[in-house]
Amino acid sequence: MKNTLLHILLPLAATLLGAIPSSLAQETAPLITLDSCISRALQSNYSIQIIRNQQRQAQNNVTASPFLPTVALNASQNQTIARGTAETDGTAATQDWARTNALSAGVALNWTLFDGLEMFVTRARYEELLAIGELHTKAAIENLIVRVASAYYEVVRQQHKADAARHSLDLSVARYKEANDKHLLGSLSGIEALQAKLDLNADSSNYMQTREALRAAYITLNTVINGDLHRRDYVRDSILLRPSLAHDPLIDDMLAHNTTLQLARRDRKISALDLKLARAALFPRLDFRGGYNASRNATPSRATTLATSHGPYWGFALSIDIFNRLDTRRRIRNAALDEQNAELSYRDAELQVRSDLEQLYNTYINKLLLVNFEKDNARIAFENLDAALVKYKLGSLAGIEFREFQRTYIDAVDRELSALYDAKISELSLLLISGRILR
Repeated sequence: MKNTLLHILLPLAATLLGAIPSSLAQETAPLITLDSCISRALQSNYSIQIIRNQQRQAQNNVTASPFLPTVALNASQNQTIARGTAETDGTAATQDWARTNALSAGVALNWTLFDGLEMFVTRARYEELLAIGELHTKAAIENLIVRVASAYYEVVRQQHKADAARHSLDLSVARYKEANDKHLLGSLSGIEALQAKLDLNADSSNYMQTREALRAAYITLNTVINGDLHRRDYVRDSILLRPSLAHDPLIDDMLAHNTTLQLARRDRKISALDLKLARAALFPRLDFRGGYNASRNATPSRATTLATSHGPYWGFALSIDIFNRLDTRRRIRNAALDEQNAELSYRDAELQVRSDLEQLYNTYINKLLLVNFEKDNARIAFENLDAALVKYKLGSLAGIEFREFQRTYIDAVDRELSALYDAKISELSLLLISGRILR
């Protein structure tokens, strides 16, 4: 019996410490890694598809159109019927409902040659908007990766907790069977058997709760990766931490690669370009205009009943606003204030991101220390449980006392899993804020 119970405990310890026996790794669905989950989410997540379409819209705006002329084709027909009097060589004649038919058609070209460099600034502004669109896409991808990883590791944690609860249940089943057999033989009181039954029921309830939490974790993961919400049992992994992250390199990477700061810097450039656009109205505007017109006017009631003309035309147009109710000055002053606000917003964003990183790093260091403590506690709890099992089989340890060792061990492993998960989330948060999540 001792060897049987040890055989039950050893897989339990191996599972809770991260190693999973092959006999327990039978899954109802093919296993999927974290990278596969991220890849699927990036391909099928609706939010990513929307923001990528928005980026394509920004890319469509970056063209040579500000530098190109406009060409328009026009045609018109006007007919009039009027009654009046016409005098020719002193002779008056009455025109009763005379009809006039005028036809015209042509093609017109307008090409802005100079507009205070507005066309160049407009092109540069579209390029900055495209860069902002790319950064928004990058930010969405980064956040999605963190969401997928968080949901994935939550599944891992709940899976390990469910495995632990299942093995604890198996241990309680063996204990109850042994206590009940001894009670039937008269070597053990009925109270001991009843207590073993109570502990068995408690472990059964705990196992059902862990399975429910595992199903909820799978639903969350399936939602993020846009998968079948009912699909389960395709993750079998452990929570592994990276080597400890150093503080100063994180700060340097944050200043250079943090997406929020990059967006704030792009906003500063947009504000500077808006100021240039406002100032462009102070300069004259020079346009080249040309085209070809053809016209035909038919007036049967007049001496000249038909007039036609056709031919090209061209010329230049120069214009400058002398006074437009001071709107230009107002727009320039407001654009200058927007530029100052963009600079202040960047400084505020940098301060906030620095503060967030310091908070996250402080939490991260504490979580790493907690992981070390909880791992040590889980190891000691397992050794105590192993020793208690020997005493329990020899009869020198009561079942209720053995139960306390069992509960202590399960609690220690649960705290270890929670500490590992919390440390991993802190690690992911630091990678995100420092811009390393995609590198």
